[in-house]
Amino acid sequence: MLARRFRFSRCHRTTMTKLRPKFLQETPHLASLVAQYGIRSAIRTLIDRPLVSFIALLRIEHPADAFLYQEAARVLLEVGETYDGEGQDIAAVWLADDLDRGSWSLVPKVKHVKRAIILAGRDAIPTEDVRLLVDLEAAVAAPRAVHFRMAARQLRLAPISEEEASQLAAWPLRSVRLAMGRGRPIARVIGSLAKPAVKPASERVADTKRGPSLETLSGYGAAKEWGLMLARDLADWKAGRIGWDDVDRGVLLSGPPGSGKTTYAAALAVTCGVPLISASAAQWQASGHLGDLLKAMRKFFTEARSRAPCIAFLDEFDSFGDRAAQTDGDHYDYKRQVINGLLECLDPSGGREGVVVVGATNNALAVDAALLRPGRLEKVIEITLPDMEARSDILRHHLGAFAGKLELEPLMAGTEGWSGAELAKLARDARRICRHREGKTVSAADIQAAMPKQIGLTEEQWFRVAVHEAGHVLTGILLDPDNFVRVRLNANTHENRDGSQLGVTEFKRAFPLLAVERDYLNRIAVLLGGMVAERLVFGDHTSGAGGHESSDLAAATGLATMMERNFAFGSSLLTEGSIDPGAIQRFRMYDHELSGAVQRRLEEGLLEAKRLLSDKQDALEAVARALASERDLDAARVKRLLPETWAAGSDRLSFARAANETPPI
Repeated sequence: MLARRFRFSRCHRTTMTKLRPKFLQETPHLASLVAQYGIRSAIRTLIDRPLVSFIALLRIEHPADAFLYQEAARVLLEVGETYDGEGQDIAAVWLADDLDRGSWSLVPKVKHVKRAIILAGRDAIPTEDVRLLVDLEAAVAAPRAVHFRMAARQLRLAPISEEEASQLAAWPLRSVRLAMGRGRPIARVIGSLAKPAVKPASERVADTKRGPSLETLSGYGAAKEWGLMLARDLADWKAGRIGWDDVDRGVLLSGPPGSGKTTYAAALAVTCGVPLISASAAQWQASGHLGDLLKAMRKFFTEARSRAPCIAFLDEFDSFGDRAAQTDGDHYDYKRQVINGLLECLDPSGGREGVVVVGATNNALAVDAALLRPGRLEKVIEITLPDMEARSDILRHHLGAFAGKLELEPLMAGTEGWSGAELAKLARDARRICRHREGKTVSAADIQAAMPKQIGLTEEQWFRVAVHEAGHVLTGILLDPDNFVRVRLNANTHENRDGSQLGVTEFKRAFPLLAVERDYLNRIAVLLGGMVAERLVFGDHTSGAGGHESSDLAAATGLATMMERNFAFGSSLLTEGSIDPGAIQRFRMYDHELSGAVQRRLEEGLLEAKRLLSDKQDALEAVARALASERDLDAARVKRLLPETWAAGSDRLSFARAANETPPI
């Protein structure tokens, strides 16, 4: 026996005059009494020896029963009944997940405790710190029929037959406790327990005999190519032509909300001819504490292996977090154990032959790097928002028979930047309008009526937008004349769209291959060039320069923070591995010196943009007037608007927005 032989004389035990805890005054429920029997049996060598001090870790079969066992253990140890000379309770009962804070934070908890029980799930993995506290580790045996009959006699309830007791013993105690209301006959209790349960969403298997295949989907680019290749490889693997080592293990899909990541996973399963099972961190967390989450996670992967070959889809993959971000937070150890558990499931010692894991996220930077290594998810594929042709195809797909022979591409100008989900809603609204007018196919008028109301800007307001975009254009050209591609105004922007869609400036590249400090400063200058241009022409700038995460100011602030905290371009060589936007924001919140350094970087970029544009106001207004009138200017058109002598700036451009990136006004 591992119990510590710490003895204390009765003169050091002070019985204090306090009200008896309510849970010790009440008659226990039958299920609670059965739980007491199980605990007493597990620690029978300790419980009846009041002078022996111990901390016991007890494992229970069903984690959902934890609170019943906690109640039972508190009664057995008489928590709240015995105190030391300082008036401190010397008995305690804890759940293992509540102690998952590190050993030092546990010291105050155990300082006065002489007898304690820690409850954990059968598959839970307590931390090493908790294990160091424990004298005895044992499993609480599952309740048997005899326990229910004995508890009924002790509580002076109506006798329970052997058959009835056996049926009660087949269920978790929590279920018995809920089903056994006051005065409810045992027959009704058993009938309630026997009702079929609704299968949890995390265990549902999608019907992959229906739905679109990858071949019929539009706008998925590299993700579609990868999926079709996987389908061929799975077919070859099933036929025995290749081994599992030749099949990709998984992929992480990254894209904005509504870009069709879930639709893609379903279509991938259809194309591969295999089942699709899906889950998420939120679904697993709903099971209960950390031990319950890890158990649900393992159950999911066990189910996937039993259905192999299959696609295992994990939505909101960034919810698992990144161990490199905020390592000093209260929940870091919890996050670490969740990610470690997921790593074990993704790359188990026995392998996961036949199971391809597809993750989906809106932010791939927030995913722990270890989850993306070979043998796990292996690669990241970005699903971008669809182009005009893809948007037309997506809308036609969702319109179905209502599309008829209507030419849709001319109607797509007002849907730039729309996701597949938004196009699906547009199709639904257009079909409704068509039905209400008793039409058989939608018309162009139906689609226009279904679109959100367009932003109605005046000519003066459009000119301000054009000045802003011209500021980006000229700052970029002055730093690298050959990098500019195109600038355009989105006259069809709708009211529910982000204001950043009013104007778009495109450059060929974001960074050179080996970017240096000057490259990042130039990028900040280009980002702030729009705001500077507005100030030069109008004397002030609009709120669109900031206010949302994709704004010019937000992007410039993020870059300035990375210069100081990630790339050692500032006064400190200390660096952070994470470039997650959330982590970058936290750096500034908790480091006032960093905030000051970031402010100085932004001011430096602002001054550079002013230096470049201050004597170019004529050219700035010329480009802005042409843009406001023509709505779309390519590099050749802009070049004709500018004097040949000034376009070659002295500084080489190291940054401009990547092509197709949408800078806000």
